[in-house]
Amino acid sequence: METIVSGRHFEVDGSLREYAVAKFNRFEEEYGKLTSARLVVSEERGRCIAEGHILGKNMTLNASGRTDAPQTSIDVVFEKLERQLRKRLERIQEHRGPSLSQAEIEEVEAEEPAPEDEDTEVAFTENVGA
Repeated sequence: METIVSGRHFEVDGSLREYAVAKFNRFEEEYGKLTSARLVVSEERGRCIAEGHILGKNMTLNASGRTDAPQTSIDVVFEKLERQLRKRLERIQEHRGPSLSQAEIEEVEAEEPAPEDEDTEVAFTENVGA
């Protein structure tokens, strides 16, 4: 996953960059279909603003957080992104039935009764109404 950490009117130091990349790597481990992630940290009027963007297969997630410290702003953004991602993944439905393992197939075959002989006659009755 491509990870970009940048600053807007704000200098992003090495420790803050490593902290953000570690958070994004946790997303990548849990959800494999993410393609890129971007975090923009800025400072306005003494408050730190962090904006996070995650791109994946058929999905774009955006979140922003505003606090006094840059690290807490990043934490707020990642909590929001994680909540959005979890909600999105819960909505996805698997339309295929569960696949049967070889053991389950053998178990089902063992439970089925043996096929009856062809010599057995079946009698049909007709329901005659009055």
